[in-house]
Amino acid sequence: MANYQFNISYVHGFSSGSHSYFVALQVEDYQVKDSPQRTKISRVCNQDMSESFHSYIELPLSCSDGTTDYNLAQSAVIATVGSHLEDVKPGEDVLFITFAESEGGSSLEPTAKSAVCMYSVRAIDAMMAERRIECASSENELDTTEIEWLGNTPCFADEPVVTGLQADPSGYCFTRNFNTPLGTLNFVLEAKPLYTTDETVLTAVAATPHLEETVIFLGDQQGNLRKLRVTANDTAEMYEEMVIDSNSAVAQNGLAFDADKDYIYVMTKRKITKVPVEECEKYTNCEDCTQVGNGVGDPYCGWCSLVKSCTRRYESECAGSDDLNSRRWLGPATLCSQVESVVPTNTPRDKVIEIEMMITNLPKLDDGNTHRYECVFVDETEGEFATTSANVEFMTDRTNITCATPEAALIPRPAEGSLTVELYIRASETNQKIAMTTFDFYECGAFSGCLQCVDNDYSCDWCIYENTCTGNAASCNSNGVIGSRNTTNAARPKKGSGFCPYIKDSGRETLIPVDVFTHIDILAANLPVPLSGDGDYECVILLDGEVAKVKATRENDTLVRCAGWNYMYGSEVPTMEVALNVQWNGSYILDNPDQLTVTLFKCSAERSNCGSCLMADGKFNCGWCVERSRCVHQSKCPRDEDPDLDSEFLAGDNVCPDPHITGFEPKAGHIRGGTEVRIYGINLGQVASDIKEIYVAQQPCKHLNESYVPSQVVVCRTSDISMPMKGMIEISIGTGDDTYNGLSQDSFSYVQPVIDGFSPTIGPKSGGTEVLIEGTYLNVGSKIQVEVAGQNCTITDSSMSSSITCRTDRGPPEVEGPIKMVFDDNGTEISQEYFIYKDDPTIDSLDEFRTIISGGLTVEVRGTNLNVIQSPKMVFHVANKMFKTDCSDIGATSMKCKTPNLKPSNITTPFTISKGMIGFVLDGVPDFRNLANVENVRDKFEVVQDPVYRGLTDEGRIWEKMHAGNKFLEIKGDNLTLASESEDPDIRVSIGADGLCEPINLKSGTLTCTLPDEQPDSLPGDSLPRIIVTHGNLRFDIGFVRYLPPDLPLVLFIGPAVGAFLLFLIIILIIAIYRHIGERDRRIKRLEKQRDEMEMRVAQECKDAFTELQISVLTVSGDVEGSGIPFRNYRGYTSMVLFPDNPDHPALREIPVAKEKISGIKKEVLQHGLQEFGNLIGNKSFLRVFTHTLERQKMLTTKDKTNIASLLMIALHNKLEYLTEVMKSLMQDMIARYVREGCPHVLMRRSDTVVEKLVSHWVAFLMYDFVRETAGQPMFHLYYAIKQQVAKGPVDAITGEARYGLSELKVIRQQTDYKAITISAIGLDREAGPVTVKVLDCDTISQVKEKILDAIYKTMPYSQRPQKEDHDLEWKDGSLSTILLDDDGGREIEGEWKRMNTLSHYRVPDGATLVLVRSQGMAGTPHGSLQRGSPIKRVGQLYTPHSPASSVTPILDMENGIGIMHNWHLVKKQDHDSLRKGDKYHTLMAEIYLPRLLTTKGILQQFVDELFETLFTLDSDSSSIPIAIKYLFDFLDEEANKHCLEDSNITHFWKSNILQLRFWVNMVNNPDMLFDINRSDTVLACMSVIGQTLMDSCSVTQHQLTPDSPSSKLLYAKDIQHYKEMVAGYYRDVQDYPTISDQDMNAALANHSQRHNSESNFQAINALNELYFCYACIYRSQLMQALDEDESTRKLQLGDKLDKIFKLMADSV
Repeated sequence: MANYQFNISYVHGFSSGSHSYFVALQVEDYQVKDSPQRTKISRVCNQDMSESFHSYIELPLSCSDGTTDYNLAQSAVIATVGSHLEDVKPGEDVLFITFAESEGGSSLEPTAKSAVCMYSVRAIDAMMAERRIECASSENELDTTEIEWLGNTPCFADEPVVTGLQADPSGYCFTRNFNTPLGTLNFVLEAKPLYTTDETVLTAVAATPHLEETVIFLGDQQGNLRKLRVTANDTAEMYEEMVIDSNSAVAQNGLAFDADKDYIYVMTKRKITKVPVEECEKYTNCEDCTQVGNGVGDPYCGWCSLVKSCTRRYESECAGSDDLNSRRWLGPATLCSQVESVVPTNTPRDKVIEIEMMITNLPKLDDGNTHRYECVFVDETEGEFATTSANVEFMTDRTNITCATPEAALIPRPAEGSLTVELYIRASETNQKIAMTTFDFYECGAFSGCLQCVDNDYSCDWCIYENTCTGNAASCNSNGVIGSRNTTNAARPKKGSGFCPYIKDSGRETLIPVDVFTHIDILAANLPVPLSGDGDYECVILLDGEVAKVKATRENDTLVRCAGWNYMYGSEVPTMEVALNVQWNGSYILDNPDQLTVTLFKCSAERSNCGSCLMADGKFNCGWCVERSRCVHQSKCPRDEDPDLDSEFLAGDNVCPDPHITGFEPKAGHIRGGTEVRIYGINLGQVASDIKEIYVAQQPCKHLNESYVPSQVVVCRTSDISMPMKGMIEISIGTGDDTYNGLSQDSFSYVQPVIDGFSPTIGPKSGGTEVLIEGTYLNVGSKIQVEVAGQNCTITDSSMSSSITCRTDRGPPEVEGPIKMVFDDNGTEISQEYFIYKDDPTIDSLDEFRTIISGGLTVEVRGTNLNVIQSPKMVFHVANKMFKTDCSDIGATSMKCKTPNLKPSNITTPFTISKGMIGFVLDGVPDFRNLANVENVRDKFEVVQDPVYRGLTDEGRIWEKMHAGNKFLEIKGDNLTLASESEDPDIRVSIGADGLCEPINLKSGTLTCTLPDEQPDSLPGDSLPRIIVTHGNLRFDIGFVRYLPPDLPLVLFIGPAVGAFLLFLIIILIIAIYRHIGERDRRIKRLEKQRDEMEMRVAQECKDAFTELQISVLTVSGDVEGSGIPFRNYRGYTSMVLFPDNPDHPALREIPVAKEKISGIKKEVLQHGLQEFGNLIGNKSFLRVFTHTLERQKMLTTKDKTNIASLLMIALHNKLEYLTEVMKSLMQDMIARYVREGCPHVLMRRSDTVVEKLVSHWVAFLMYDFVRETAGQPMFHLYYAIKQQVAKGPVDAITGEARYGLSELKVIRQQTDYKAITISAIGLDREAGPVTVKVLDCDTISQVKEKILDAIYKTMPYSQRPQKEDHDLEWKDGSLSTILLDDDGGREIEGEWKRMNTLSHYRVPDGATLVLVRSQGMAGTPHGSLQRGSPIKRVGQLYTPHSPASSVTPILDMENGIGIMHNWHLVKKQDHDSLRKGDKYHTLMAEIYLPRLLTTKGILQQFVDELFETLFTLDSDSSSIPIAIKYLFDFLDEEANKHCLEDSNITHFWKSNILQLRFWVNMVNNPDMLFDINRSDTVLACMSVIGQTLMDSCSVTQHQLTPDSPSSKLLYAKDIQHYKEMVAGYYRDVQDYPTISDQDMNAALANHSQRHNSESNFQAINALNELYFCYACIYRSQLMQALDEDESTRKLQLGDKLDKIFKLMADSV
């Protein structure tokens, strides 16, 4: 087709109408080099099947603002627009394109200048039609198709084409082979940009209409999403910009809406982000909502005025929003509801007036007769204090509101004359405050001054001569009345604050010297002339807490003069600022708006010497009175007081005559001078020029003017001298010829420093080495600089003259040089030795990667150049803390470091530290501050718990060493080898003062070492050598060692033997005397030993439980998912619901069974009578009376009431609509009764009434489908997970106690040794092959059989499985076979106890093969083995099939001839009467085993959460809400509203009691109601804890937990609050779903009955039979009386009908 080749870059393609369009980039003229790129749109007809596409036409597109030509299309999209745009119809296709300016030439690279242009497809089609018509109408031979790149052809006149195009410009499809393909040079479709930016390239565009608005979304090269509102055909304004992916651009055309256009997908290079098109809810006030984007407005959002929320314009979100004239929804860029004007703006507090307000955009209320507006007055402190009704007049663009002010008694009293309150306009429809303004209440009498009274807009007058503010000045002196500034009263010529009398600030500071007679002039305004008899003026000053009043005179209207006075204050401070007021007429205080103050000053305060006195500010006129040697006011020096006295007063530029040096620093300097000596003193002049000369040790010292501090500090620089010397400092001060000298007490020394040596002499090139320089006079002078090998060395310590320390900077490697010290830039000292910079050290490896938490273990570090480091340190970073230890034994290639004590970090061991958190401080070397990049170092460093060495337990804690033997010392402990091994140098056993026990042999629980041959010396204060074990940083006191003397020769015993015999008799006597005492001591020791054993057992149990808690992991998900869920069918489920304790209830049988006392009734009469009775039950009035009457019978038990409700459910199962209506009626009666009694919250709590039981059954029946389809799976997962976890530990076959569980009542409270083994089990189907089963060696034979059956038949309902009681277990061991029994008669009897056999009893090994065989009856052959081929022999004597040997539930004791024989498995019952004292099977406190509960909880948590989320989380649609629950909850809400129960907790109680307490908790506690499973007391005890948690989660009260609270509550205490929020949210979500109508509910009930009737196969006549004979007959008289008393049943003669039934049944006997 093409005659020439060049690239066309397609940007976008789309279809509209009968055509397809393509937006592309191509060069403007392919024949011209660097011809610019242009954007063109081409079109073909969808039905054009020709090879040459005869319908092809293209047009250039222009997007330009007159300045910039945006020539490169970047993205495009076809969309429709809203109705607000001119010349474009709603629903019409419009093309939006983002453009960018090209970099120039033919480049396709865009610049950051970008724009968005809009083209209607109608305009595109029109221009293309116009071009086709032009070509088809041409008669000029020069006219061509103008598309050279495809080959120009001349235009030919074609009348049919012109006619077709004129008839249908956009739909006409050109198919004739003339004038095609077609381009153009003159036809360009131009558009003005809607939006431009110079910041980035716009890479993607999406657009959509929203109501009448049009919204554009733009993605850009910076990864941002921009949102634009189209406000005109050529204008779009950005209202929001958000960052999507700051690291990646939005892909070309990478924007797309979801199906509902509620979200937009933004695609970048590596991710797709789903972004909501609006987030109205994030705007919390009207201005933010409607003025988004600096007033542009979010087209999706508007302010729902009556609910004060930013929403979309949907009726569901804002009622009435469809009617914009109602102003209930204010759209984008709309003015909010606000008060424009208030008339009047204030009123006296005691006056009620009408307020008129003009308000913009006030919403119209739903019903003008029902809902109204009101004015609400709110005080900042008191809150809302009054409400008045409002009259509303809606006008075109505003609303006029009038309302009255409240009574004075309701208005808070103003604190300072006026009270500004907030005035709200509130709508009763939503009780929301719509608009607000402020309003003032005032009390003239509360204003305290003239300015306060009249300088406002209130109607108050100030009465000058009465000194009061009033709203009625009639009683005031008319010459002294000043009106408020806006008064219109002609009788008030004086108005406003300009006429008020007040004192004012002159702008100058008023200074008053103390104890100097002084008068004060005060400027004022409008000073009143006192009337005859009025008091004079007074000045009032508050001094030291006391009021000082001084008489004053009114000089004129503007001046008051306070009489002279000696003012005093006690504080020794230079100045004191005090308040000054003026009063007249005794107590009338003039206004003081500027808070006028005066400054009292005391010259002598803090100026004890002449120098400091002369430094006082000249404004005070203070000076040094020589005569008085005191700083005083000029007026107080004698020369001024008496001119004849010749006393000098020094002030101004005078110099004090007595300079005095109090100290100086430094005390010494280099002889080369340059030391800056800082001299301190008093009277050291006032200016630098006062310092004439300074001599230091008789040598001139240059004064440094810039450092001079007047009177106090003089600084000078010493001179260069030739030799050391010493002397005082002398300073000369004066002006002119007057000079004064000062001399120091101490001497200054000129010295010659000497460097004797330094260390170390090497350091790393990175610096950081602390170099100690030693010598004499090393810290002299004012400035010291140190260089080491030519590099700076920062001084860190210069406190001593004999040594100085500095830290080296970085230096070049292998460079050496001396140490150079420069003193005060002049004196230089150089060392004889050289310092060498070495290459930095490296660390290659560590030999240990484990330590105890207390640290102190040695780690050998290997590397290079380690000896260049002065003080290496090992660093651990743990828990945001840093721990350091010093390293030692530093060599070139190795050093040893101790691990730090990590206990302060509070970490829990075992703990691992990454190598990035371990490092070394190697002076200034930065490379190894962490070891993250060191390859040969392991990634982890392990921290283990500390070892424990136990002390000797023998009497006196003494280890006795025989002379010729027992040289080994053995010390017991725990965790000894976790981080150490034998002969570890970090472990040391010291004996006494200087002995060592070595070598050391270490095992996990024992340390053994060899004692010294000779007894070491004891430590001071000890009689024997003490044994001390040091393990790292730990130290343990073990006890003492005694060395026994050697055995003596036999001859030495002959003599003493005789004496010994004589002593023997004496000893016998002594023993007899102390025997009693000894017996008591032994008893105490025995008890202590028992206590120690108990402590060890407790400690071991705590340790084991803690370990389990840390490392226990259970993976049951696979087993759970892999097992089938054995749901009961509908009949089985409902039978368990109705009769859980009697699954064979007569009402469930297929054939009615009559009771014996009425067995004579004929069958047909019985059936007829029961049918008639059923008709009565089907009458709503009768059933209500029947139920209420039975409820009132005190003889009926709760079980009877449950039975009645169950029978009614069966009788009316096929009439659930009717049953529901009756149930609602009965519930209404019960709710009304509870409300009357003041306890509505107890509804369904006790469930001890027929109606409450009926509601529970009704819910359970209708929830079956939901439970089976939704909730059953997580519930079974939880049950199965509990069963699996319990089975992983021992379970006592007698008591049901287990190692694992959630209930402390079922926890084994003693240590049980057990081992898990794996057996190969073969079931009854031999062809199925063996199954691998995990069992415990402590399992009884029956427990093993149960586990085998579970493994083989785990997908089969329990009731259909083979039962373990019918089978034996055979152990196949090669050719031998053994029958395993719980009791084979071979176990020893311990008194009254006989233990059941376990796998360990038979010594069944791991991997054994066990076979299930059918029970062969009883045999009495002894225990033995069978040869291959011989008949199987049964071992021992079996009991009946219900014997203890065939049950894993608690077993009944069997009689064994004489007395009672008690069977036991793991623990013995502790409450048995014959339990002997001193039994070895002690139990421990339950609390010791609580960590096991936590272990189990943690493992099961995911299954508990899964169940709770299923129960209390709703999907986005209503399918997850059971229709019965929604219907019942709405009924309860209606009842609460009907009875005006405003407490929302009441309905929360009702819903929780009905759904959670009576249904879900029942299901959780009794999973066998829903599933065909085996009831295990141990598992059910765990489920009951979950049930208790579920119950607590539904409570609205906060339970206070204490350490004494049951573990079942403590276990889930932290989870309860989260679950409570889920429950409350569930109730809210259910309430928010649309209401279920009665028709829909009845249809659902009918569908339920129809679907399950055949499956349930309930016999209604059986239930009627039970109801009639068990209840109606027994309470006949009560029923008859109740039916006669009830008006509705009496009208229907239901009593007579019941009586006829009684007679019918009785007459047929």
